[in-house]
Amino acid sequence: AAAIADPPPTRTAPSGGATGVAAAVGAAAQACRHKEEGNAALQAGKHAEAARLYGKAIECDPTDPVYHSNRSAAFAAIHRFAAALADADEAARLRPGWAKAHVRRGAALMALGRLEEAQRAYGRAAALEPGNAQLRQG
Repeated sequence: AAAIADPPPTRTAPSGGATGVAAAVGAAAQACRHKEEGNAALQAGKHAEAARLYGKAIECDPTDPVYHSNRSAAFAAIHRFAAALADADEAARLRPGWAKAHVRRGAALMALGRLEEAQRAYGRAAALEPGNAQLRQG
């Protein structure tokens, strides 16, 4: 089964000349460290800690949809489905053409009992990645 790939991060150069660029690079590097720590926590089953760490990554770079998507997964794992949906919504807003964001939306909506909306979210993901076996198995 093909996995749903994370998109490459998008970065925009901040205003403020060299100092602003250096600050942005430092914030992006810190965000990436928090994401990696969050990934390790998630793999270890420490879902609340993972959500906290992804939140720190979001504080450093709120424009990266991967951080919101990952925190959505962590929130879902600890049954905080409204929070999971909010993060999935933000990931989909930031990168509307990313199937994984719509899969996260579908999962959160399903857990919240919003089945018709979940079906639409999964349908959107499948339309974006029609060859993805995971989405076809649904």
